[in-house]
Amino acid sequence: MDRSDIDRILEMNNIVDVVSSYIPLKKAGSNYKARCPFHEEKTASFVVSEKKQIFKCFGCGKGGNALTFVQDYEKISFPEALQKLAQRAGITITTTMVSKEKQSRRDLVYKIYRLAAAYYQDNLFKHGQFTLEYLQDRKISEETIKKFQIGYALDSHGGLKNYLLKNSINDQILPSTGLFTDNNNDLFRNRLMFPIHSSTGQVLAFGGRVLLENQGGGKYVNSPTTEIYTKGNELYGLFITKNEISRRDQALIAEGYTDFLRLYENGFTNSVASLGTSLTDSQIKILSRFTNNFLLVYDGDKAGRKAAVRAASNIIKNGYTVKIVNLPQTDDPDSFLVKNGSEKLQELLTDSQPLPEFLLEDTILNMDKRTKLNELIEILNEMEDDIARELFVQEISTTFKVSESAIFSKIRLRRKREKEPQMQTMEKFGEERELLINILNDSMYYKKVAQEIDSSYFLSEKYKKIYEIVVEHLEKMGQIPSLLETIEDEAIKNTIAELIMTDPPKAQIEDVINGLKLRKYQREFKQINDQILSNPKDMDLFPKKNELKKKIIGLNKKVVRKTLY
Repeated sequence: MDRSDIDRILEMNNIVDVVSSYIPLKKAGSNYKARCPFHEEKTASFVVSEKKQIFKCFGCGKGGNALTFVQDYEKISFPEALQKLAQRAGITITTTMVSKEKQSRRDLVYKIYRLAAAYYQDNLFKHGQFTLEYLQDRKISEETIKKFQIGYALDSHGGLKNYLLKNSINDQILPSTGLFTDNNNDLFRNRLMFPIHSSTGQVLAFGGRVLLENQGGGKYVNSPTTEIYTKGNELYGLFITKNEISRRDQALIAEGYTDFLRLYENGFTNSVASLGTSLTDSQIKILSRFTNNFLLVYDGDKAGRKAAVRAASNIIKNGYTVKIVNLPQTDDPDSFLVKNGSEKLQELLTDSQPLPEFLLEDTILNMDKRTKLNELIEILNEMEDDIARELFVQEISTTFKVSESAIFSKIRLRRKREKEPQMQTMEKFGEERELLINILNDSMYYKKVAQEIDSSYFLSEKYKKIYEIVVEHLEKMGQIPSLLETIEDEAIKNTIAELIMTDPPKAQIEDVINGLKLRKYQREFKQINDQILSNPKDMDLFPKKNELKKKIIGLNKKVVRKTLY
């Protein structure tokens, strides 16, 4: 791709406007701040610089330009993020601009899944009369079927394969898509097909449900992990319901496809399903972009209640609010709505309970009071935020009528956190860091620096690499967002963003350069001393030692008096 096209798209998109279209920003001096969308935090450490057109989180370390933000926030590919920003700026991207990316393996897999979803839905309306009747009996409307792209897999070993080949898909890639068996047959046969979408609406995987009681292969067959899909990283229905979740500031979480569809059909359009898995940190993190309030609508039986307790525990550990809906033991959300209607479910939603209250009143899990308290104390042991922990202790104390001191006595004492590695690095390699901050904030400094030092003066491999990048891309130093786009190493990119966002030190650049030179000479001086001790007859070492000693004295006599003997 022509780099100038990417640069133009970045120039036409103010990063403040781009980021604020996803999360609220607050003005903070010359920059803007927010709570980071990439990790959980209580205080805002996510900074956006309009002047430098980059963002940086000083909590998790993530940093980059507008393109990086869109790609990471929406979990989409580089071409898709580029296309979004181009459309936003009114720029038309020609086929040649993205042809290279479109041919990438990952994007080809996305295309295969789009074709597969269209194929399955076409089958449903052309050949799936029995399946359509099944859906109608379950009171799933045609509108919902089309909206969520529900389909039907033919009872055929090669139907999908032949369809993909007819659409010019090379059969060499098919085994890696997760849509076929080891024998190269279609994985899904004679099943009701539920496409699993990313939060932006891309088909990533499928769940296939049996249609006949005596059908083999298990009630559900699910897509395996692929290049584009990892189980536990997506939520069913979110691509449709995310705006309603955000508007209502609450997410209803069910376990399965049919529970979700029943909720959606009955007006609970702020719902998602966790795809039958335990609710994961990744799923919680994705949902937290749209709300911090979670409502678990799990099955009322023992297994469902256990799953609800696990999910609620994980949500609390991640710092969010959760309540559990108390369904009858014989019902799941689907069956309850069929029998009782939406008004009755709304009553249960209104009466939903925080985890301590739900556990205290439960009679189905066969847990005594002490076991229930131990379950809650384990959550307290894993909570990171001190204030959230204290509030949860108060809630447990009030609910179970146990003193707060008794609860605190059961919480394991946590070791003080060790000094952050980043802070150690900042102190150990302070001169290197200061030098890079100066250069990255004003490329005019580079000429002076280049006359006196090279990358051999750097002890930190990370800072050395950044200095080499500066040397290689000096012409881009005035276009920081474009510079970041050329760097593939995520850790290096994040560090550069952090250095750029840091105000230049008050020390004169000459002092910083001298500090680096002094340290290098001292290191070499020590090495020569070690060599002399091991080989005192090597007379060539002494002139080198004296020369280094003169250099060190010339730079800083005070330091020399402290370090040389």
